[in-house]
Amino acid sequence: MRLFFAVTIPPEVLLALEKVQADLRRAMECPSIRWVRPEQFHYTVKFLGEQTMSRAQKAVEIAERICDNLAPFRLTLGGLGAFPTPRRPSVLWIGATSGAQEFERMARLMDDALAREHFRRESKVPTAHLTIARIKTYEAESAAADGLAQLNLGEIATITVDSMVLMRSTLRPTGSEYSLVERFPFRGEHPG
Repeated sequence: MRLFFAVTIPPEVLLALEKVQADLRRAMECPSIRWVRPEQFHYTVKFLGEQTMSRAQKAVEIAERICDNLAPFRLTLGGLGAFPTPRRPSVLWIGATSGAQEFERMARLMDDALAREHFRRESKVPTAHLTIARIKTYEAESAAADGLAQLNLGEIATITVDSMVLMRSTLRPTGSEYSLVERFPFRGEHPG
């Protein structure tokens, strides 16, 4: 099964993100940009890829251990970016302003703990980002790059991150479908 750990978005914030995505879609006016369905919006903590049931269980044990020591934190969604660069975008994303350091710390803790159990280590420093579109054609790349150069996206909403989820991704002809495998509440205390 194809798995990843993520932070999900509360329903009331999904509505705000849908509006932002609709505004971007109008601004970029390109039918070949593949917009992510709002019910799939999330911040990836760690992508595991294909795993056996026993490896998935090991990942669950690690997540439980990490989340027992994590304290809830606030994450402010905002800013628009692209991978690999805004001039050559293949992925459009919404980032995070305040709370990004806590998110990145959580992602590094997960990556380090999983790597100790021989899961693949991430090659890049984790960045808090929520994918809103994928770009596969030159026409889409050009439209997205022009739109990114003209748009400035401020802060959208602030959420409380008090858990992490393990999601299963099933590839279908219509795209990936995500289903919740397990939720891991944070049980740590705030310092002080």
